[in-house]
Amino acid sequence: MATPVLRNNRNSGKPKADYTRANILLAVACFWPLALMALLSASAPHVEEVPLTTNSFELSQQHSGLSLTSKLRSNLRNVLDRVDVMGYGPTHPRVAFAVVGDDPEQLVATVESIFSKTDLNRIFIVTVVVDGHEQDDALLERFQGIDQGEVPHWHGFRADVHPTQPQNNKDEESHGNKIHVMFNTDRRGVAESRADAVEFIKILQKHYEENGLKSSEEDFILMLLQGGAQLIVRTWLDAVTEALIVPPPLLEHQTLKLANAVSFNTEGPSKCTGFDATFRAQILDADPTEINRSSGASYPTPAFNGAAMAMRLETYLNLPIQDWSLEDAWTANLDLALNLWLCADGIDMLSDVDVTYKEPRAPAPLSPAMAARFAAAWMDEVTGRKFFHAYSKTHPDMTALEWHTFMAEARQNPTFTPDLPTRCRSFQWYAEQINPGVTSILSEPGIIEEEVKEAQKEKETPKQVETNEKAKEQKKEPEKVIAAAEPKKEPEIIIPQKVERGAQQNDVKKPTEEEDEEVKIPQRFDKAKPSKPLCDECLKIIQQAQPIDIAYVDVSGGHKEHPHIGATDEAGNFGYVADETALRKNPPDFHMAGEELISECAKRDNNYKMLTERVHVDMEYDKEMAKSGNKRAKIFCLVYTIDSGHPRIPAIRETWGQKCDGFIVASNKTDVSLGTVNIVHQGPEEYNNIWQKVRSMWSYVYDNYYEKYDFFHIGGDDLYLLVENLREYLESEEIRTASNGGIYLPDGTETVQTPLFMGRRFAYQGDMNDIFISGGSGYTMNKAALKTLVVKGLPEFFPNAHTFSEDTLVARIFRKFGVLPYETKDENGSERYMPFMPGHHWGYRLPADPSADWYAKYSINIKEGPEHCSPKSVAFHYVKGPAMYRLHALLYKMCPAETA
Repeated sequence: MATPVLRNNRNSGKPKADYTRANILLAVACFWPLALMALLSASAPHVEEVPLTTNSFELSQQHSGLSLTSKLRSNLRNVLDRVDVMGYGPTHPRVAFAVVGDDPEQLVATVESIFSKTDLNRIFIVTVVVDGHEQDDALLERFQGIDQGEVPHWHGFRADVHPTQPQNNKDEESHGNKIHVMFNTDRRGVAESRADAVEFIKILQKHYEENGLKSSEEDFILMLLQGGAQLIVRTWLDAVTEALIVPPPLLEHQTLKLANAVSFNTEGPSKCTGFDATFRAQILDADPTEINRSSGASYPTPAFNGAAMAMRLETYLNLPIQDWSLEDAWTANLDLALNLWLCADGIDMLSDVDVTYKEPRAPAPLSPAMAARFAAAWMDEVTGRKFFHAYSKTHPDMTALEWHTFMAEARQNPTFTPDLPTRCRSFQWYAEQINPGVTSILSEPGIIEEEVKEAQKEKETPKQVETNEKAKEQKKEPEKVIAAAEPKKEPEIIIPQKVERGAQQNDVKKPTEEEDEEVKIPQRFDKAKPSKPLCDECLKIIQQAQPIDIAYVDVSGGHKEHPHIGATDEAGNFGYVADETALRKNPPDFHMAGEELISECAKRDNNYKMLTERVHVDMEYDKEMAKSGNKRAKIFCLVYTIDSGHPRIPAIRETWGQKCDGFIVASNKTDVSLGTVNIVHQGPEEYNNIWQKVRSMWSYVYDNYYEKYDFFHIGGDDLYLLVENLREYLESEEIRTASNGGIYLPDGTETVQTPLFMGRRFAYQGDMNDIFISGGSGYTMNKAALKTLVVKGLPEFFPNAHTFSEDTLVARIFRKFGVLPYETKDENGSERYMPFMPGHHWGYRLPADPSADWYAKYSINIKEGPEHCSPKSVAFHYVKGPAMYRLHALLYKMCPAETA
């Protein structure tokens, strides 16, 4: 008889002994790894814990882990402590949070959402930067409570909350310190606050690696949160991890890491953030193709909305530009986005990851200085010029000189890399492929490319020029070559066949045989020389240009086409010719008086110092010449403005304008009381089209006033002209000799004259082969120069250009005819034409690296401080409002005695 076997109904007939053995084996299988980890934990070196702190990056001397002080720790709890420190490995890395803001309540709400929606084991550190606040102990206690588990939080899949415990029991329920708080007493802004937070995270990361609590395979995720942003769902971290970290294949150890970043959607379904051609933030529709590619899970976004964004820590640390000067959230996020798009793999918008964020205010448009900073950092020369062209449409008062000043200041930023636009993707690529809101920048006129190409061509060596010209000839069609060989008639302007050293030979046109016979320069046998010859450089400049017959030639064509259409009167009727002598005949009184004048005169700034200690108006010379009865140089003054600038005109009329022999203001509205004239021009009335305005202005002056005046000066409505000093300079032996070919003085019977183009010379980008005259302080021409410009230059060169850079185009046209900007420094090397206010030049000093400052780079052999300005300076720029009256009062001794 067989021995009966005891059965257990719950185990389907298996012996009870076998069931017990299986349970034991299962327990061993489950717990031996934990036991091993416990032993490793017990043998691990002592690790310092990073406490909740407020004032430094110093690491405390407390014990690591969950800061439990009970002596009754089990091996299992030690293992769990180590899991909390180590995370879940490289495929599920821990997250370092940088939470930045200036509102304590919003910061608390953000941190609470982190703890309630994130596995505590995956939180590496939450660094909170309270910007612009003194240390607040009450706020620290609130963060301490969050850190110790007093708000709902998660351990893996287990929800937990620790109600406030008595102090003697609190140790058993507390967590490790995962929050670090920093207070910026002085407001530093978003970019620097983030940098402070990341700096602390770097220190902590290094500390963990040195103590064996971080493996090299684990790459932390950096989460940037703006105060007030709140996480909504617990699945956010899974989505971010999937986007940033590719898990390894089975049985392999190394994860694949993506170099992109992600943004959390607050814009709405299928929406993203971009910006327009002025860097103003815009909500855009996402590309449907990109949405379909990921089944709606993610799609590219040109920029960050600022609420929540994530990237690998190494991605942030390796950004090409980390600029602490970006204080507000929009500029900081914009620069971060351009870093990631142009020099990394871009940004994905996670459409299903919910986060709430209410931007306290809409991002303000970028200031001119900040817009120039972004252009300097991320754009090449052509795109940068086009951007200014687009940006200035919304900032009509912005001048090219101001823009270059801002860009030069931006390039001094030590975080900038000079060749960044060539090392990374181009901004043009970004505009075409990523952000359609800025494609309008690229559609701006081709004149900008032409200018840049021409400047580059002038820098080429003769061998390069020869090679390029041969390549061009090979590409030409036969009929075009034949057409190009036909000579043109040039009846009025004669260009020398021989080009002296220093001229741009490729630019200078050669005359035909007919031209040689047209104009005869009379021979003289009684030539008088000036008491002092021209400087060597001045003579070389003069010898590049051929004297021309200065007789008037009508090229208006019946005033039917631009730029000779003419002007309209106040009723809008064409054919209006303004009385340019009206202001001189009926000058208005100087209106500033009383307390206002006393207040302006009492200021003792650098403007005062320059105009009382250095620069003066030579009234004695003017009086002597008036008594002598000698013929004076007659000066025509031309100011450009628009109707919104008319309030500036009275100050000019009451000060220097009435001293000119002829004076008009070119505008888009005729007002006889102000002397403004609506001179019609091609294209819109805007700063970006000032080239067309100037073309029509010079044509109008030539058509109507050419024969009555000797010199013509043009400038903007913020120009101050010292007319007596200008007249003395133009009547000097130097200028009379220069206008007569550079060797002999004229006797007053001359019918030919050498073109003179005078003003403040700048070398574009420091290139001495690309010298132009700055439009800021204006430029002065003699009759020969004006005729050269209007009769031959304007019809042939840049006739349809739409650009703001009129001063450089005028210089380029003159260069075609061998007319180079004349050196207008005085005998001591001090400048006469000033691109800034007097006080700026008084205090200006050359930087250690002149190439980092546009003014130093563009200027030619300038002096520093007071000696920069000639005692008989003729023009200053950026003189607006009361400053026009103040400069006039100081120069002409009109200040009350008690303030003088």
